[in-house]
Amino acid sequence: MWGYTEQDDSIPIEPDLARVFDPKCLPIELVHSEPSTKAIIMVHGFPSTPYTYHWAAKEAYKQGYDVFVPLLPGFGTAVEDLYNTTFSQWFAYLQKVYETKRGAYEHLFVVGTSMGGSMALKLAQKFNSPPLQPDAICTIGAPVFLNDITVGVIQKWGYYLMRLVALFTPALSPAPFAGSENKNDGEELWVGYKGSFVKGGVSFMYALKTIRKDLPYITAPLIAMHDKRDKTISSKNLEVITSSVSSEHVERISTEMQSNHNRHILLSYPSIQHPLLQNMLQFFNQFCSGEPQ
Repeated sequence: MWGYTEQDDSIPIEPDLARVFDPKCLPIELVHSEPSTKAIIMVHGFPSTPYTYHWAAKEAYKQGYDVFVPLLPGFGTAVEDLYNTTFSQWFAYLQKVYETKRGAYEHLFVVGTSMGGSMALKLAQKFNSPPLQPDAICTIGAPVFLNDITVGVIQKWGYYLMRLVALFTPALSPAPFAGSENKNDGEELWVGYKGSFVKGGVSFMYALKTIRKDLPYITAPLIAMHDKRDKTISSKNLEVITSSVSSEHVERISTEMQSNHNRHILLSYPSIQHPLLQNMLQFFNQFCSGEPQ
C-alpha cells in the first residue's frame, strides 16, 4: 500500500470501559465457580463489539468453558476513539489478554469473527509452538485479503481508494449503532459503529498482507467457517486460509445461507448458530486431555 507506514504499537492503549455508548459493548467474562481447565477467548470484528458473541459465550460456558470476550481499544465507546488507533495497537491489546489467559488455563482456544478471525490467525502465527501456542483456533468469515484480482475477487472497488480517502478524513458517516427493531435472523442485534472507517481500514488491509504471507507458520489445529454468499468478506478466503496453514488438524465448514442479511457473523444467526457452535466445541474438545471425544 503506497505511502503507508504503521503507527508505533509500542504505545499501549486500553479500552475505556466507562465510556461505552451502550452496556452491550462491555467485555463478556464468564468464569465458573469451580476452577475450569479450559477457556475460550472470542474476538470481535471491525468495527464491532463483544455483543457479537452474547449467545455463543453463554452456550460455551454451559458446556464447561470459561469464556472471555474483550472489547478492543477504540471500539464501542465513541467513533472518534477509533480514528487514531491502528491494527497493531488493537492486536497488542489482544495479545496481552491472550498471554494472561494462556498462563491461567491448561487448554486455551481462540475464536475470531471477521477481523477477529484475522487476529486469531496472527496469534497462532506468533505463538506457533508450546507452551504459548493456542490449543486450537476457530475463524469465522475471516479475511486474509479484501480484494485480490489474482483469485477473481473484487469485493469492493472502493478498497483501492481507501488510502487516498484516509489522507483527508478518518471516517465517512460514522455513528454508534445499538441494534435495530427490524427482525432479521439476529443481525438486528449487531452492536458497533456504522459508517466507513477508512483510516482504520487502511491499517487493517496493511496487516492482512503479512497475515496472509505467514499462514504457513500456523501449526495449531484450525476449524474455519465461512458462508459461500458472505456479502462482507469473500468466501474465497476460506480456501486460501485452510490450504496455506501447516496445521495437521484442519476442518473447513462452508455454509450457504438464504437469509436476507450479510451472512457474515455466523454465530449471531439463530437459523444456523447452534450446529456451528456444536461443531466448533466438538473440534476443541478433541484437544482437551481427559475430555470425551
